[in-house]
Amino acid sequence: MKAGRSALPAPVCDISAISERELTRVWEQFVDTGDFGKVSPRAVIARSWERSRQQGINPHAERAPTVFTNAEIEAGLARADLGQAGRKMLDSLAHVVDGTRHVIVLADANGRILYSVGHRQIQEELEVINFCPGGSWLEQDAGPNGIGTPLAVGRPELVLGSEHYCRGWQPWVCYGAPVLDGNSQNKQPLGVVDITGPANKASQEAMVLAMSIAQSVGSALSVISYQRREQLRGLARDRYRRWPQTSVLVVDQHGAIVDANAHADRRFGPDYRHFFNQPVSKFLPDVWHAIEASLRFGREGDVTVNMQSEGGILQPVHCRIEPVGMPVNDTEECLGALLILEPQQNAALISPRAPVQKHAQTARFSFDSIVGNSEPVKQCLRFAEAAASDPAGNSVLLVGETGTGKELLAHSIHAASRRASGPFIAINCGALPGDLIESELFGYSTGAFTGACRQGLAGKFELAHNGTLFLDEIDSLAPDLQAKFLRVLDNKEITRLGSTQPLTVDVRIIAAATPDLHKALADGLFRLDLYHRLCVLEVAVPPLRERGGDVVVLAQYFIDQQCQFAGRKPLQMSAEVKTWLAMHAWPGNIRELRNLAIRWVLTVTGTTIDIADLPAAIQDNRKPEGAGSDGAENSSLRRATDTRIRQLLIETGGNVSEAARRLGVDRSTIYRRQRRWRSELS
Repeated sequence: MKAGRSALPAPVCDISAISERELTRVWEQFVDTGDFGKVSPRAVIARSWERSRQQGINPHAERAPTVFTNAEIEAGLARADLGQAGRKMLDSLAHVVDGTRHVIVLADANGRILYSVGHRQIQEELEVINFCPGGSWLEQDAGPNGIGTPLAVGRPELVLGSEHYCRGWQPWVCYGAPVLDGNSQNKQPLGVVDITGPANKASQEAMVLAMSIAQSVGSALSVISYQRREQLRGLARDRYRRWPQTSVLVVDQHGAIVDANAHADRRFGPDYRHFFNQPVSKFLPDVWHAIEASLRFGREGDVTVNMQSEGGILQPVHCRIEPVGMPVNDTEECLGALLILEPQQNAALISPRAPVQKHAQTARFSFDSIVGNSEPVKQCLRFAEAAASDPAGNSVLLVGETGTGKELLAHSIHAASRRASGPFIAINCGALPGDLIESELFGYSTGAFTGACRQGLAGKFELAHNGTLFLDEIDSLAPDLQAKFLRVLDNKEITRLGSTQPLTVDVRIIAAATPDLHKALADGLFRLDLYHRLCVLEVAVPPLRERGGDVVVLAQYFIDQQCQFAGRKPLQMSAEVKTWLAMHAWPGNIRELRNLAIRWVLTVTGTTIDIADLPAAIQDNRKPEGAGSDGAENSSLRRATDTRIRQLLIETGGNVSEAARRLGVDRSTIYRRQRRWRSELS
């Protein structure tokens, strides 16, 4: 194995000074008695063994736990910055170790292996102990190793042979180096690069190579971080004009202040700029938890804070938190948030460092907020309005693809129901880790776990008392929580974590799921009894591709809305663009369309949106009728559109004009399709 010269400092981890045979005897004695005897391993290894023994790790383990499925690994590599930058770097260096009986692996900050390259035979041997994508190698799962130990100590480390606490990994030597983002104030490792090979091939050269690769991945992450900050600043400055007389701060996805408008400069003076690139919690300690929640879920929020006025008097200030995102691969990536700070003249003073909810959360939308007049939407609204008028307040299940507007519909049902004056509380079950969602739903009592608030915390059920609890992505709920959730629905009682005292709650449930819920039911992953308890009223939310002429109407609505926000002249779509939009499959549904409208408002310089302004993804996927030959169409999309046209012709009794109106195309398009169908049959 060869490595170029490195300017990195020499690694602090030296190969063990005692022989492998002697180290094996020390390990056997420690496993039996918990005592090292006269000879100890290196200090870092000795401390790790002691932690491993205290945590009850099996020293005879031969396989690490699995925490990622293949689908989750691929999703992480595609979306996460570490996955993208690390995969590219490892692929470029795979040839370096391919013939050396070593592999290079990339793991995230939670010790989970994301990617592996190198000698194929060694990869296969390491798969036996689960040292491969999907395996968990934190010290608390696997004892000292080349992933968990660098994460635990925050520096490069090697673990050689019998230095591993678990016998199963003792044939190997691991060289691990943490990945750091050089531009970030947070110096916690973002992940680890590890090189692993047979223990009899230990080499300091491999340690230097691991450190060099980790540094290269960190540099790539720094570039990504810088680019994202510049994108955030650009998007934020386009919005400043909406608040010419209000102070606006910009925070990135990690909560660091990165920009501010001119009014903030005048309001706070030059001193506050010392907080730039520092956590916002240092400048506004009251708001960090609310900002964190808004960044995590991509939702707006409100909080009241105390700030000193220009006269030095504490003054309550309303802080509006508005996430800033941009379209990425049919989804919206949250880059950061705007903090809009407005004095509250009549608000009561509150104590510093105590986040205060301005008011109970209520519905932000009504049925009047829903744009569209297609038959699928009318049918959806008929069921939704029936749910809203249900005097018993039975549970409602909204089923629809991602991005179809299920949350907007949930707000509307609540706003039109008898509970409209009560709270509307929303939680995304799929966005919270499994170990957090139970405390989020049911709350916890004083001292329930390490790091808990001293006074305990009310869960979402308590917050939604006498109102509505909206549970998005209910189909992602773990089986054990499904059982607890069912008991709450049956008994109308919850018990906080760490408590034995049940609390009675009066809550209406509106749940949302994707069509995959029915597959989860068939596969036994979602409880049938819970499903029947939730779907007293089931509302099917149509995908955008089935809404015909609504597509163009919605597009213009979003364009007009965003033009008003941006303070620019109105934009109109050309007839050709409308045709393209009507024929697109819209896999991202309304969210994808709204993101496209935002893109146009920010990038189109004239007053008309033309074909050249369409994203390549839409142009590549579909060539509309009249814009070119049929032979240039994507065959799979053409079949999907043919199916939709046939369905509409059946629904309208063969009325071509009505079918064309619902689909948002000219009648000649359907006539051409019918001629082609006849020619294919002849």
